[in-house]
Amino acid sequence: MSAAVLLAAGCGREEIRVYRVPKEPQPMPEMPAEHPPPPAPRLTWRTPAGWEEVPAAGMRVASFRVTGPDGQPAEVSVIPLAGGGGDDLSNVNRWRSQVGLPAITAEELQQQAQPVTVAGQPAALYEAAGEATQILAVIYRREGTTWFFKMTGSPAGVAPQKPAFIEFVQGVRF
Repeated sequence: MSAAVLLAAGCGREEIRVYRVPKEPQPMPEMPAEHPPPPAPRLTWRTPAGWEEVPAAGMRVASFRVTGPDGQPAEVSVIPLAGGGGDDLSNVNRWRSQVGLPAITAEELQQQAQPVTVAGQPAALYEAAGEATQILAVIYRREGTTWFFKMTGSPAGVAPQKPAFIEFVQGVRF
């Protein structure tokens, strides 16, 4: 019986206390000194008439706001991705999905690829036009980086800008 009394009395504590202690932050692993990230190449271009350069944010290295003839807006982005950036078919089908179009096959992709040049080198222009949104996109691979030049907006804002977009892409220099 004396053991039961001792157990009931415990250690003289009358209440249970719970403490929350935040975890200590873990240090981020550092890249070895022999593998620094490559410097991003500088681009030069001529801004087409009616395009307004806006501050680039996020992954973009250049951004433009475009206003079509009827005041319809569009935007242009230039985004470099290290490595492959995904295959063309996956990218094109993602853009097609964004404008409400069904996916296409690899054979159909070859038929839709329009040849253009970027910095004097071959690239491919793809179009995806839905009822409310149209996308023009050029995929260009250079020195381990995939470059995406993309115009997005309403069909009324994008379609009339296609010649200016192609001229812009073909005028880019590294």
